[in-house]
Amino acid sequence: MNRTVRDRNDRHPKPVKRIELFEKYPKGRLILTILLILIGVGALGYSLIGYLTADTGWTTIEAASSELNCSDELIFQYDIGAGELPATAEKKAVSALYTETTAKAYELFHTSMSFDGVKNLYYINQHPNEEIEVEEVLYQAFSLLEKYGNRAIYLAPVYIQYKNLFGCKDDMETVDFDPYQNEEIAAYFAEISAFAQDEHAVQIELLGENRIKLFVSEEYLAYASEEGISDFIDFYWMANAFIVDYIADTMKANGFVRGSISSYDGFVRNLDDLSGSEYALNLFNRVGNTVHQAGIMKYDHAMSIVLLRDYPANSLDWQHYYEFQNGVVRTAYIDVADGFCKSAVHNLVTYAKEYGCAEILMQVIPVYITEVFEINRLSPLAQRGIYAIYGEEYTIYYNEPDLKLTDLYDQEEVRYQAAYMGTSCND
Repeated sequence: MNRTVRDRNDRHPKPVKRIELFEKYPKGRLILTILLILIGVGALGYSLIGYLTADTGWTTIEAASSELNCSDELIFQYDIGAGELPATAEKKAVSALYTETTAKAYELFHTSMSFDGVKNLYYINQHPNEEIEVEEVLYQAFSLLEKYGNRAIYLAPVYIQYKNLFGCKDDMETVDFDPYQNEEIAAYFAEISAFAQDEHAVQIELLGENRIKLFVSEEYLAYASEEGISDFIDFYWMANAFIVDYIADTMKANGFVRGSISSYDGFVRNLDDLSGSEYALNLFNRVGNTVHQAGIMKYDHAMSIVLLRDYPANSLDWQHYYEFQNGVVRTAYIDVADGFCKSAVHNLVTYAKEYGCAEILMQVIPVYITEVFEINRLSPLAQRGIYAIYGEEYTIYYNEPDLKLTDLYDQEEVRYQAAYMGTSCND
């Protein structure tokens, strides 16, 4: 088996077009019956009840194209002119800060490029067992992972193979990278998973004052040398949760709170806790090979939202999904226990007022990345203010008592209903 069919260090995104309508899949594969899908905001099903204008009102903020940044994976909308600054000055200030933060996030979370003076993931991977002072945003990210005992970043060598899998052009190529088809790759993943789960093999040690050390044992270093492994940590599919939080928190710290930022892969931070404006989140549900816009969730306050789904839904999803001709989908939701991708349900939306996206994600991963969906595991989350919505057949289940759920799908003999499952998740 060739584990290096594709360059291990080639992580540069494929060129994509910014599109407005959902790209349809070939007939016979997953059929998406979703209307009004926009890349970024719409691909998440997130929308503003209002309108965007060039001068004042809700405006899409763009990062300066001259800077390398991660804004291609994000949509940032801001209510220009609603604050104390004149509209022109406010837009300029917000745009400049957005450019700065997306550029910094791009550099810090990069695993295959170095940048002058930046101690990013690439730098950390190249300097195991050395004390390194990192930016606070990275230190806080590592701290959050440690708080919740999440060790997914240590699956970096497994992620490389999934990136290869998702880059395959046809089903024949996938056998080299898919543990469900290939016993050798499954065994390799089991070896990596054993290291990933063992804090005595690999561990980000938090030394205080933004200093860390990537500890790697002699045994793992020898194994890595033999296997050609150079990456020990990678946030991979989780990265945008931390990036969206970083940008949102930076905007709030600078007094810019009339906006909303979302990533194409399901992380949303709405900062508006002042205007009382109403917002809407489109809720999707997959039944068989069809995905419906099943309903709309409405709210009127600041919110963090995490959306997880087991199927591709927009033009950037080649990075985290591969769909076989028979409709089976592999995803980037990898179980640390064995390196296999798993999704307990097709769609799971979780949201909270008091947590950022990354902290919600840390608490939701054990519920979602598993073979069996255990509804009772939603109960402790709801008690902490993290509410959930998911679909089963043609029913949308939710556990926030006061949730405003509207526009349930009712077309072509398909009729959705909503069911409150209670915060105990036993109803």
